[in-house]
Amino acid sequence: MNTKTIPRVLLLPLLVCGALLLRGADETTPAPQTGSQLAPPYPGCVRLFDGRTFDGWEADPSTWSIVDGAMRGVGGSSRCAYTKADYGSFRLIFTSRMNPIHGDHLGVLFWGNHPTNSVNPQIDLAGWLQFMPPFGGMWNYHPPQHKDLPHEHLAPGPKDSGNWHTTELLCNLDRGTLRAAVDGIEIVRYAHPNPGERTDPVNRIIPGPIGMMRHGGGGSEYKDIYVEADPKEDKLITVK
Repeated sequence: MNTKTIPRVLLLPLLVCGALLLRGADETTPAPQTGSQLAPPYPGCVRLFDGRTFDGWEADPSTWSIVDGAMRGVGGSSRCAYTKADYGSFRLIFTSRMNPIHGDHLGVLFWGNHPTNSVNPQIDLAGWLQFMPPFGGMWNYHPPQHKDLPHEHLAPGPKDSGNWHTTELLCNLDRGTLRAAVDGIEIVRYAHPNPGERTDPVNRIIPGPIGMMRHGGGGSEYKDIYVEADPKEDKLITVK
């Protein structure tokens, strides 16, 4: 026998065996998950803004664009980008900052009228309540005149709105309550004085869209937005 052929004879079974092992590994090892397949980081929540499109939102392009995965509101005619769906009781988790600040602030709107004009959605006197992250202010847009909304401060919120902060809002329409946490610390609670009122425009709260507000001359940025409709747990899940 030619000794030069021995390595080839021995090598052929090894190659066949190796191929079978690799085939078996391919059949049993799951494919890596893509970003769209990954479970949301917050149990029970679904992604409300995908960071690439405004699917599910009304966001007029005169004001709203997408920059580095965040919706950014600056200038233009629209004071808020708002969801096409209405929400009564919900949990909302998002990350936000002002960029630039220009002495301005952020705001989340809820329980107000569903706008009929996305180019210039009505906010004043449209019944919205507003929470202002990260410091925890609140405002009331009920008629006859919008005004400051009294609420309970449990802890001071961050003052540096030019940095990214993560906010969680837990809103219960039936009880008319809001609980708010920023960066894992509960800072605000609110209880509406007429939680069961649904018709009187001066006192009522109703299911409505969630609006991410552009306020004044600064740049308002919101990203990583998740929502849970009708939350199963009455607790803030970002607070440890």
